[in-house]
Amino acid sequence: MMEVADIPVEDLLLQRHEMLLIERVLACDSTSVEAVARLPAEHPLVEARGVPAWVGIELMAQAVSAFSALELRARGEAPRIGLLLGTRRYAARCAYFPAGSPLRVRAALTLRDDSGLGVFDCTIHAGETLLAEARVKGQMPADIDAFLEALDG
Repeated sequence: MMEVADIPVEDLLLQRHEMLLIERVLACDSTSVEAVARLPAEHPLVEARGVPAWVGIELMAQAVSAFSALELRARGEAPRIGLLLGTRRYAARCAYFPAGSPLRVRAALTLRDDSGLGVFDCTIHAGETLLAEARVKGQMPADIDAFLEALDG
């Protein structure tokens, strides 16, 4: 288990201001990360009924980014840009998550290749209640500029 209690989330994620949704990382080991997010009622993404369930994809992506940033940090490297490639089976159990409540986001690595492609099984809980789950695919190329240039063809 990696000690993460004193690491500011701003040192791990590149998002800033209202788009930095993860409040802190609770735990991390070699295959998983658990983080907490809390979006107050006045947050720009929150609607009258709460946090729209589609925001869950971004919560999961930020948890995956925190996992990758902690791995990089352990090697003495800075966080870098990653790409959310997509998700399979995103299943929200409700249309809205509770605003202002702590949402526990967990991402568990299930597959990784040498190119930086990773697949994570992710969940979001409020207390003991499962709110959403998905399998998330992401890519963290060593050189984002070269990667994007290669896509352009």
